[in-house]
Amino acid sequence: MAEVIEKPDTHTKPAVEEPKTPVVLGEGEVAIKKADLDDLTSRAEVSSQNFERLKKEQERREELEAELQTLKADNNVPSGFEDERVGAIQAELADIKAKQAKTEVIEQFPVLKEVWSDFEAFRADPENKGMGIKAAAKAFMAEKELKNTPRRDGLENPTGGDRTPVASGMTPDEAKKLRETDYKKYSEMVRKGQIKVA
Repeated sequence: MAEVIEKPDTHTKPAVEEPKTPVVLGEGEVAIKKADLDDLTSRAEVSSQNFERLKKEQERREELEAELQTLKADNNVPSGFEDERVGAIQAELADIKAKQAKTEVIEQFPVLKEVWSDFEAFRADPENKGMGIKAAAKAFMAEKELKNTPRRDGLENPTGGDRTPVASGMTPDEAKKLRETDYKKYSEMVRKGQIKVA
C-alpha cells in the first residue's frame, strides 16, 4: 500500500481582521480621514511658508522705505548719486510690492497659480490697464470661467426651489377673528400652512 503524503496548503488564507475598536472622541475633537489630514497638513505648511516669505518681504520693504527717507532727508549727498540710489531703491521696492501682491492674490485665488502667465497677459491688455490686481483677478476668472474653490463633496444642492406659498385667501382681520372664535381650526390651518403668521 502506497503511503499518502499530505502537502501543505499552498493557498494563503486571508488574515482575519480584528474588529476595530470604536474611537471615542472628547469634546471639541473631530475624526478625519488620513488623506484629508495629509492635505490639511500640506496646505498649512504652504501657508506657513507663504506667510514667512511675505513677512521677510515686508521687513525688506520697510528697510528700503526707511533708507529712501534717509536719503531724501540727507541734503549733503550729491544729486547724481542720490538720483541713482533712490532709483535703485524705488525699483527694488516696486519689485517687492509686485511679489507681495502676487503672493496675496495666489493665496486668495489658488487657481491663478496654474495660469499666471495668461493672467499677466490679461493685465497687460490696454483695456485692463489701471485695474487693481485683485479686481483684475476676479475679472480674469469670470472671463475664463475659472472656479476659485473646488467643489466640496458632501454638500447637498438646494432643493426648495422658488416655490411661493399658497395664499390663504384670508385677510389679517379674518385670521384674527378665526383665532379668537375657533382657535382649534385656526391652529390646524397654521400647521398646514394655510394661514401665514407674521
